[in-house]
Amino acid sequence: MENKKELTKDLLTLSFRELILKIPFDKITIKMITDGAGVIRPTFYKHFQDKYGILEYILQKEIREKIDVLIENHLENDIFLLLCSCLSKDRAFYKKLYLIEGPNSFEEQMFQFIYELIFFLFNKYPLKAPSRLKILTKESLARFYTFGLADSIKYAITHDVAYEPKELAEVYDYLIHNSVLDLVEYPAQGN
Repeated sequence: MENKKELTKDLLTLSFRELILKIPFDKITIKMITDGAGVIRPTFYKHFQDKYGILEYILQKEIREKIDVLIENHLENDIFLLLCSCLSKDRAFYKKLYLIEGPNSFEEQMFQFIYELIFFLFNKYPLKAPSRLKILTKESLARFYTFGLADSIKYAITHDVAYEPKELAEVYDYLIHNSVLDLVEYPAQGN
């Protein structure tokens, strides 16, 4: 039964994927999605609340589950490489998803996912922040890095910036593992 449910969700998602490459998100109807999947409209609502539910499912199946495997196997150093690779591999599709606006947009879902990922890493591994920076919480640091990473990834995808996933991942791995503040040499007080 569970396999049939997954298969139906995958068929609906495939139909949506084909449509979004040709039609703007706001013009895609549930009927168009179900017609493409060869199912009736009520079937869609057994699996998804709305079109935004498909975005959640895509993020879950195509990115989150793959990254969870890395985390379960303590391979966190490869997380951002995998994230960049997933998005880069199907760039035209993700570009269309990033154009969707609204409170449950792909961009918002991706931001939340990246925040949770970075916050997880900050909780799993100790921070190297100097004692005078104790006012910065893990939450504020995670938000700081999330804004940079999420926006940079979106920019690279939506503006067709040529990059190798490995290059982008190495930059962000470096920035996350080495606080920006650790890169700056402050002059001695009183000079």
